[in-house]
Amino acid sequence: MIKNSDMIRYRYLLTTIISLVFLFSQTRAANGQSTWHFEDESLQAETRRPGSIELHITSNRSRPELVNGFKGKGLRTDGYSTWLSGKVGDSHLRSLQAEFALETYPTDTAGFFALGNGQFWISACVDRFGQPILGVSKNDRVNYYGSNVTIEKFKWINVALNLTSREVELLLNGKSVVAIDITTNPVYAGADTVLIGRDWREKSVGVFPVTAINGIIDELVASPDELNKTEITRLNDRRKHQKAILAIPQERFKNDFTRPRYHLLPAANWTNETHALIFYKGKYHVFNQKNGANLFLGQINWGHFSSPDLIQWTEHKPVLTPQPGYDQNGIWSGCVITDDTGHPVIFYSAGGDKGMNISAAYPDDDSLNGWHKYSGNPVIKGNPGQFSRTDFHDPIVWKHEETWYMGVGFGLEENGIQKGTILLYKSTDLKNWTYLHPLFTGDPECDDSGVFWEMPLFWKMGNKYVLLVNKVPERRKPAVAMYWTGDFTREKFVPDDPAPKRLEVINRLLSPSVAIDAMGNTTAIAIIPDETSAQETFSRGWTHLYSIPRVWTLDNGRIKQSPHPALSGLRSSVTEFPQTTIDTTSTLLLTRDNHQVEISVDITPADAKQFGLLLGKDAEGNEVSKIYFDVDKRLLVVDQTHSSLRKYVPLQVRTGGFTVTPGQKINLHLFIDGSVIEGFINNQDAFTTRIFPSKAESNRVELFSRGGSIQLSEAKVWMLKSSNNQTAF
Repeated sequence: MIKNSDMIRYRYLLTTIISLVFLFSQTRAANGQSTWHFEDESLQAETRRPGSIELHITSNRSRPELVNGFKGKGLRTDGYSTWLSGKVGDSHLRSLQAEFALETYPTDTAGFFALGNGQFWISACVDRFGQPILGVSKNDRVNYYGSNVTIEKFKWINVALNLTSREVELLLNGKSVVAIDITTNPVYAGADTVLIGRDWREKSVGVFPVTAINGIIDELVASPDELNKTEITRLNDRRKHQKAILAIPQERFKNDFTRPRYHLLPAANWTNETHALIFYKGKYHVFNQKNGANLFLGQINWGHFSSPDLIQWTEHKPVLTPQPGYDQNGIWSGCVITDDTGHPVIFYSAGGDKGMNISAAYPDDDSLNGWHKYSGNPVIKGNPGQFSRTDFHDPIVWKHEETWYMGVGFGLEENGIQKGTILLYKSTDLKNWTYLHPLFTGDPECDDSGVFWEMPLFWKMGNKYVLLVNKVPERRKPAVAMYWTGDFTREKFVPDDPAPKRLEVINRLLSPSVAIDAMGNTTAIAIIPDETSAQETFSRGWTHLYSIPRVWTLDNGRIKQSPHPALSGLRSSVTEFPQTTIDTTSTLLLTRDNHQVEISVDITPADAKQFGLLLGKDAEGNEVSKIYFDVDKRLLVVDQTHSSLRKYVPLQVRTGGFTVTPGQKINLHLFIDGSVIEGFINNQDAFTTRIFPSKAESNRVELFSRGGSIQLSEAKVWMLKSSNNQTAF
């Protein structure tokens, strides 16, 4: 039995409540039974009759999302903002049933139905592991009663709540899975309110409600009579074989001009780092930290994408999901390697109830769409005993000579100083691991490498190893991707230079995942965070995305980055500009009315003090971002102090060291896709930023010069097509 009395009230931020009577082809039998088929989104009020229920929808969206349902159409929910509520008429409600299909398990116990009044409530729920739960509250005392059954995601299932004179029961496909005897402890006294798709209990994480389901609701039946179980079981064969299509409706983000169209990102909700980029059997795969049930870091699964060309991606069902035990608190970051037989193996950070573990999983077949966890998990149980920290995570595995090695992100204390480090393990069979010592430890007082390292990368390029880490944010310093080059000698990393280099001139991109592509290039994809507020995220309905594929080369201890050649396949029309001089009196308009463009400009600075691009600009200049070179200060500057009129978007300036030589040509190459901008300087140095203007017409890009002139020798602007990413569920 699970008890929970934490009743947190939240506000419905930026939520549109459509006061509609959900006619949706409602029928009413002579006995007062009401059925909702969800076939249309009529706003007409129904004629009230004895026993009828008026349902209202609460949602972030301005209209209900109707998708393919169990019969005809069904109502799509999102896990945080969408549910139905209504007042029960003048008869007692004795049963509720509906067809449901879940895309995800919730981040907290969430409800299929709830019935209640001021003194009591009853709810049919599902917990974060997919187990059905019956919730009962009387006089503010809350009890949850669980079962050992697991509801399968991406499948149709009938969920029913039945109240008799003897018991309250929760049924799946007509079979009782949880029942409570109420003959000695009556809890039902007549409900005046019903909730569909949400638990009665109100709880949130920050601004994000967590007690609503994410999936489809169809064929809702409310009745003053007890349940007809035979009628439900009659359709069980259909539920078993009919495919539930959980793809996010295209309408949801159709008008969101900030959402990228050719970058990789999940169909909706939360994502964090990519990891485990791999080219296997002629196809690219990359995995990601995914919370498909909400918009924050929680209930982390391993999501999965595949692509034939690194451009068009298909999102598949998550391959790994938390289960009670060693990974119940999340399937966190890790890697994929091919073992000595040529088969892929996942190593991931497993969030257990007593700390982090390292676990493994194996594919069911070469599609990599299905995986099973290793029966001997965890392969590493907790961090080494001599360390007090328990938050070690993010394994990276490689083979050196005949031995497998694993590095794990960690932080330790030496002489009272917190330092980032990588713990080193070794194995001969990828199952039994022995801890050795730290692979390499930073010196933050000298190299500003931080107190804890995440998402390490240990990658061989030529005859050198690259050790890349992401130092965690601390003391108002943001997370940064930084790297050393050096040698792996006597099971230690020996850097060529003790000072790390930053992966980007201006850091916004983090945690790259690297693989060798079909052409032999070292190719990287990484996360580009939003950095907007929770309120903005809640309103938008998606958060974070991944970079375009980049090619890495190593030159004299320095990683050079350039856009992957496959990106040229996105180009449609091109506009070329002739040679011209730009001074302080005017700007050169390169593009407007487009949110997906590629821009390449060759510039030779004369006596200009500052020069670069104005982006995300409206005609009046009320919204504008600036990316420019400051010649005297030897800086690349991203100035977003006037980038948006939105309320919850940070307005800031970021800089990175970069030297421009007057009279020497420089190439600036930008990829703009909605809210993301990725830039390359001379096909060597890279930078990334995000912009969230409030107006769709804030999309002008202009070349400018201040304090002198620049010579434009060549400029090309390509309109880019959508990558037409797909969803396979």
